[in-house]
Order: sequence, then structure tokens, then C-alpha cells
Amino acid sequence: MDYATFDTGKNVGGGLNPVNDSNPAGTVLVYVGTDDIDSSLAKAESLGGKIVTPKTEIPNTGWFGFFSDPTGNLIGLYTPLESEG
Repeated sequence: MDYATFDTGKNVGGGLNPVNDSNPAGTVLVYVGTDDIDSSLAKAESLGGKIVTPKTEIPNTGWFGFFSDPTGNLIGLYTPLESEG
């Protein structure tokens, strides 16, 4: 993956994407932790959001999914590997 990461030393850290055509300056993607990405995506959709990326594996790390809220903001969901049973 082509982005800089940081570690909090305790919990999931974060990452910073490089600025490019698909990630223009000023674009921020916030991730929310969840134990069940599929249920969280379904709930977002039931409240007027749109699923952009279904639950997708990040090998040896966990899973993510994206949805857009009713006004078009993109929001990420994340479940670390050790949380998935």
C-alpha cells in the first residue's frame, strides 16, 4: 500500500494517503471501528446511505468497507483481524 502509517502503540493507528488524482488534497476519509461490517453497511443503507465498497479483506490485517452518507460523504468501516471470530 502506498501510504504512510502511524502506530498509537496501543490500538489501531492510521495512515495518510499520498496526494494524487484519486486522493486530492483536502480529501479526508474517516474510518469507524465496528465488530460487524456487513451489519453496519446494511444499517447505513437503511438510513439513506449507499454502499460504495462491500466488506473487503486486507490480508493479514482485517477488513474494511465504504459507504457514502445521504449528502455524499465517504465513510470507512474497519474491523481488525483479531476482532473477527
